Amino acid sequence: RVALRPGGPHARSRLRALQAAVLTLTLTLTLTPLPAQAGPQLLAEADTGKVLAARDAGVPWHPASLTKIMTLHVALSAVRDGLLSPDAPVTISAKAAAAPPSKSGLPAGSKVPLQDALRAMAVRSANDLAIAVAEAVAGTEEAFVRMMNDAARGLGLTATRFENASGLHHPRQVTTARDMAVLSIAVRRMHPEVSEMTASTEAAVGGRRVRTTNALLSSYPGANGMKTGYICASGFNIVVTADRDGPGLVAVVL
Repeated sequence: RVALRPGGPHARSRLRALQAAVLTLTLTLTLTPLPAQAGPQLLAEADTGKVLAARDAGVPWHPASLTKIMTLHVALSAVRDGLLSPDAPVTISAKAAAAPPSKSGLPAGSKVPLQDALRAMAVRSANDLAIAVAEAVAGTEEAFVRMMNDAARGLGLTATRFENASGLHHPRQVTTARDMAVLSIAVRRMHPEVSEMTASTEAAVGGRRVRTTNALLSSYPGANGMKTGYICASGFNIVVTADRDGPGLVAVVL
């Protein structure tokens, strides 16, 4: 488990810098000129779990595609435990191909290596790849979701429940800023390859190239992930990881 600890008096300036970057990204992504509003948020040191700033960090929220951080964790844990190899074939099922965007757009029946599917899922937030990965790891998405919830309990995510592997809206799929920070810190520790994966601005899968949904990778120095998310029920969500001199940072803004 990852323990988050209260921080000190210099947190506000560090949080404001990340907030400004996140809210700029929100305005960039918004198609109409509406004001950006941040909900729950938390900023922590990635190595120690020390909380530098937080607001409403325990308020329930729909995670949207932040869900895919757990999908990455469960899939990479299966590889680590020898249950399947990084080159294991991932088949795009009819269910996966029918998922709404964002998606890779690969046709049903396509096969791609697991490592390519995970990278493209992280970079493009591809819902079809999230479903296909779940099916490759556990046989069905439903079985994979049970693995996700077991992993959530093991990490101490006390307010998180998953209903699918993609983050597509489900009324019972909820999390908190606190839980997303704990999950993200754990993933960085347990799967160091994730930082390199989520720092990529594009990825190749099935003969196609997909580009990142995370504009902070090119606008916030040191940013190297981790995940964006959007559904109407929650608005724009983001987990930002950044490494410069000194402690790495994880920021969650919902």
